Amino acid sequence: MKVISNPRAQRKQREYEARREEILLAAERKFSQNGFFKTSMAEIAEAAQFAMGTVYRFFKSKEDIYISLVEAKVEELLRLLEEATQSRLPAQEKLRAVIQVKLAFADQNRAFFRIYVSEWSGFEWTVKSAFGERVWKRYMAQIDLVANLIKEGIKTGEFRKVNPKDTSLAFHGMLNSTIYLWILQSGPKESLVDKGKWLGSLLLDGLGTSTLKRSM
Repeated sequence: MKVISNPRAQRKQREYEARREEILLAAERKFSQNGFFKTSMAEIAEAAQFAMGTVYRFFKSKEDIYISLVEAKVEELLRLLEEATQSRLPAQEKLRAVIQVKLAFADQNRAFFRIYVSEWSGFEWTVKSAFGERVWKRYMAQIDLVANLIKEGIKTGEFRKVNPKDTSLAFHGMLNSTIYLWILQSGPKESLVDKGKWLGSLLLDGLGTSTLKRSM
């Protein structure tokens, strides 16, 4: 990122970022209330208290706004996961922390991510392609983070020998499926964070060296 040293330029950059953030927050509220397809750029502009022209200076379309929102969510989640796994705890406990952080994050942002789960099939292919390109690297960083924890656990003898990358993909696949089904569920819901307890046991027992001994 380019460092801006001019005070006036720094102030303008802060103002630009603040306005952009206001638009994103307003869009998130409208998307959560009305759904993506029933929300217009005019409604987003009104909610942000900006003129339409101002909104278009920052984003070329509401699809662009939504992709930017998802990018921000994925970046925030990655930051939280990195913070949760920087301790000196055993690899097994770090993986439990990953489960709890990811489930808690989905719980706190369920209104927003419900749009992604329920309306994704309606996006045009060009939007999905742009989404994939912009978010894929951030998602793979999560995969690599867990793969490195699995490598660490294998090295310390906590986990049996498995393919770290494939196991990380399976790990995230199970978590994501649990999150998506929970988001789409209607009626009273079990706490998503509470599901982390049995998910942790299921995932980590499968990785444990005791599993290998039982299968021999």
